[in-house]
Amino acid sequence: MRSSDQALDRLEITLGRLLQTGIMTAAICLGVGLIVWLATGAGRFGSATLTLGLIILMATPIMRVAVSLVAYVRMRDWFFVATTVIVFILLTVTVTLAWLKIV
Repeated sequence: MRSSDQALDRLEITLGRLLQTGIMTAAICLGVGLIVWLATGAGRFGSATLTLGLIILMATPIMRVAVSLVAYVRMRDWFFVATTVIVFILLTVTVTLAWLKIV
């Protein structure tokens, strides 16, 4: 097995763990927030926990792109670095525009 194949295998494992952790954390926050919100009404804790769950859920793919970018730079795979930078820029612009509409 070549070094680049091993690096890609490690990247896939790392990204899989990152996605699992992000989704599970978001699901726990959303579940707890929903239970608290249903039990006590629209209180601060329930709303804050629901918001945190949604933020974690949205941040998970962004973190995936960031981790991929670092891994591709380390592997010196410039095509994927360029592609990942473009994806990261598009995600950043999209989140910024969405944030500006909310605020």
